[in-house]
Amino acid sequence: MEKIKKWYRKLNLQNKLRISYIALILIPVTVICVVYYEVASQSIIEIAKNNILEGMIKNVQILDRDLKGIQESAQGMNLNNEIYKLLEDLPKSSDSEILQKDKKARLELQKAFSNEYILTANIFTPEFVFGDNGNAIIPVQNFYESEIYREAIKSAEKMKWIPTYHAEKEYGVDYRMQKVNYFSLIEELQPVYIEPENISSMKSMKQNMHAVLVLNFNPEFMDSVLEEKKSIEGSFFCVSDREGTIVAHTDQKKNGSKEQLPWLTKITKNNGSMILEYQGEKVLICYAVSEITDWIVVNVTPLNSLLNHVSIIQRLTILIWMVLFLLAMFFSRIFSRRITRPVERLVRAMQMIGEGNFEQRLPVNGEDEIQYLTEKYNEMRDKIECLIEENYKSEIRNKESEIMALTLQLNPHFLYNTLNIINMLALENGDIDASNLIISLSDMLQYTFRNKKELVVFREEYQWLQNYLTIMQIRYEGKFEVRYNIDETVSDCMIPKLILQPLVENAIMHGFRGLKRKGVLVIYAKKEDEKICIGVKDNGAGMTSETIREAMEQTSNRIGLGNVIRRIQLLYGENGRVDIQSKAGEGTEIRIYFPMKS
Repeated sequence: MEKIKKWYRKLNLQNKLRISYIALILIPVTVICVVYYEVASQSIIEIAKNNILEGMIKNVQILDRDLKGIQESAQGMNLNNEIYKLLEDLPKSSDSEILQKDKKARLELQKAFSNEYILTANIFTPEFVFGDNGNAIIPVQNFYESEIYREAIKSAEKMKWIPTYHAEKEYGVDYRMQKVNYFSLIEELQPVYIEPENISSMKSMKQNMHAVLVLNFNPEFMDSVLEEKKSIEGSFFCVSDREGTIVAHTDQKKNGSKEQLPWLTKITKNNGSMILEYQGEKVLICYAVSEITDWIVVNVTPLNSLLNHVSIIQRLTILIWMVLFLLAMFFSRIFSRRITRPVERLVRAMQMIGEGNFEQRLPVNGEDEIQYLTEKYNEMRDKIECLIEENYKSEIRNKESEIMALTLQLNPHFLYNTLNIINMLALENGDIDASNLIISLSDMLQYTFRNKKELVVFREEYQWLQNYLTIMQIRYEGKFEVRYNIDETVSDCMIPKLILQPLVENAIMHGFRGLKRKGVLVIYAKKEDEKICIGVKDNGAGMTSETIREAMEQTSNRIGLGNVIRRIQLLYGENGRVDIQSKAGEGTEIRIYFPMKS
């Protein structure tokens, strides 16, 4: 951003005007086009969402109606007298009797379950498998040892829908089955016998026969849902349970597999929609939950496919933008040239004056601001010409004054050398304290002469303050000690020059005056909420509330503290402040806050 500002400052007035014209035209057009595109995109997504969701809800209702009919037929098997007779004396039946029972069972199962998508309808018992299982031959022992059976008997409900699974793997058979994947409805049968003459009289089984009704469905049963909305490229349907087991999928290879489906954790109601990221792209999810199976039917549509038709708007927007850009370039050159031509003449004339040529006078044509500048230029030219002689004489006098000032000016280099000689003499005489005083003073003077800026690096200011405190500790030997608590993160930040020295001096001169105990001076600096907090804390005499008020209002006779408060106000305005906390007889703490700047 700073580079752009520098580049813009270097442009001439004509180019700045051209850029302004172009920006004024293109920025609103760009914003309008982008907003229009976004509104169109959202409208398309909303319409698609409503249409897909409406169709899905209807299809799931149709699906639930069919499944409910099958489920009611399965429940009716417990009230079927023929099923009761079939199971009542099964353990005592001979093989021929069992075959006769099987014929009757097949007849009852065919009457109850005639749906074309039911692959097999069987009643499993420990003795025999009743019904036609030609499409899925499952041995009795394999069934009762399977996870399918264990889920059925441990379920709180007598009837359970099992999502699509791999039959050969689930039942542990070592031969190829005609249909590998299917989903099932399993019901534990406990039939009762109803007297035909007296329907209120019912007879239950004397013992649990462990009979289980198993209906195996072809996953293509879900095609009525999956094939309803395939018009959008890249979209697909998925039916799964809440654990991610896929019952049916547009890609039939995924039937029976288990995946981490991101929408499952976000579904909180029976139907709805959401937009999320799936397999690296944003997709529209429309879902409906089956009231019969509690399975979730989902349509997944890539947003890119939905918005393909909006590409025309994109291309038209780009075309309009390019045409407007070319027109803006053309007209901005014409208009800016008319404005800047008189300015250029004025600039050239001022350059000639700068070179000492006062002959050029500009004609005044019109009454606009530029002509006003031209008129004032002519007046300035006349005055400059009259003042040349006076300025020449004044310059001579200034030169003479400068020579005199340089003669009287103290040479810092000479002063440093002199202090260095005094330091060497002190060391030769073994006066270490005097040597330390001279070194600290020399460093302080170098810092003061070298740095003329208002803001300095905290590290340098901190070093200067340590030199100052070295002198003060030697002056008031043993009267106080200094503790430092400096956060390294503020070392390279900029702070006002000599901002802490008046506070430290006040603490020593006023806070420790007449103090019977040993003084402790704490100097700290830290970062607080993108600001620097520096402070001075002592255990000296403290200040009264009246003294604090006078200091904050800058009416106190403590000039140093008032100077600090005033400087912070001038430098930082409302972004800087000085807080004073003090209690008479206990000490004073002064904190300064201002924005962090490196």
